[in-house]
Amino acid sequence: MDNSTKTNRLAIVGFASGLIAILSIGLIFILYNSQETAGIIISITDGLIMPLRNLCVVVALVTGILALRQIKKKGGTEKGKILAWIGIILSAGWIIFGLLVGMIFLLAKILH
Repeated sequence: MDNSTKTNRLAIVGFASGLIAILSIGLIFILYNSQETAGIIISITDGLIMPLRNLCVVVALVTGILALRQIKKKGGTEKGKILAWIGIILSAGWIIFGLLVGMIFLLAKILH
C-alpha cells in the first residue's frame, strides 16, 4: 500500500467512536421498550451503555480533531478528513443535544 493512499488511524477511530455513540441511542431505545424486567434493563443501560456512549463521544471529538491536525501536518498525503469530520460532527452534535436537554430540565425545575 502506498503512503499517499493511507487512511489516518485517528480518523477511523473518531468515526467509529461517533458511530457507536449514535447507535447506542437505538440500543437504549430498544432496551427500554422491551418487556424484560425493568431493573435489569436500567442496570444495563445506565451502568454500561450510557458510560460507554459518553466515553465514545469524548474519544470521537478528540481523535477527530487530532486526525485533522495530523492530516494537515502531513500535507494531505493521508486520507480520512471526511471520517474525522463525521466523528467530530457526531460527537459535537451529541454534546449540544445533551446540553440542550439539560437546560430544558433545569428550566422546567426552576419554573415549576
